[in-house]
Amino acid sequence: MLEPQNLNHFPVLGGMARYGLTPYGDPLYRIVFAPSRRYLVCGEWPDGSDCARWVVKHKNVGNVWIMERWLPAEQYARCTREQWDLNMLALGPWPERGEYELCHVFDVAPPQDCCIDTLITWIEAGRRIPFSETLVYQKKLNDAERKQKSDMADAMIRNRLPAFGGAPMVGRGGKRGTKTAKILKSAEELGLPTTPGLSSPRVAA
Repeated sequence: MLEPQNLNHFPVLGGMARYGLTPYGDPLYRIVFAPSRRYLVCGEWPDGSDCARWVVKHKNVGNVWIMERWLPAEQYARCTREQWDLNMLALGPWPERGEYELCHVFDVAPPQDCCIDTLITWIEAGRRIPFSETLVYQKKLNDAERKQKSDMADAMIRNRLPAFGGAPMVGRGGKRGTKTAKILKSAEELGLPTTPGLSSPRVAA
């Protein structure tokens, strides 16, 4: 595990070793300043040089403290040493002694305002959850979010519909008319005089 000498560690009271040690005697967890966390990158650079350089590993998190957990080489690399040497040498040599991986960003509150014990307990608990259970849980979250969005869209549509679904309104009170359609009757049925040869006009009752 190669690292630059200027890695900035956060001074945790009692030290981080109480949360466990790696097989090499280093703390299992560590809190470091993100801009000081660098990794080795090999290749050709814009200035034309072809060499290895230290590059900030977590540029996207900004100037904050982060917590990392140590992982064995195979677990960190997610491949064998042979595959690494064949395809990943641009990221430096094989991490023989393992490597630290980001597990928490102190973007809401600094480390001194957080309960490190609780954070590490949660992280370790999450590591013990089988991947299949994680998928099921994630699917439930996605389904719930999808249903919430569907219900919200349905409510928005209903709010934009005219009152009573666009039915014609009568009267001053804004109520729908309840009378049935008027029944049409012929003049004969009403006892009115008619002209021979012509059909009797129908008159509304």
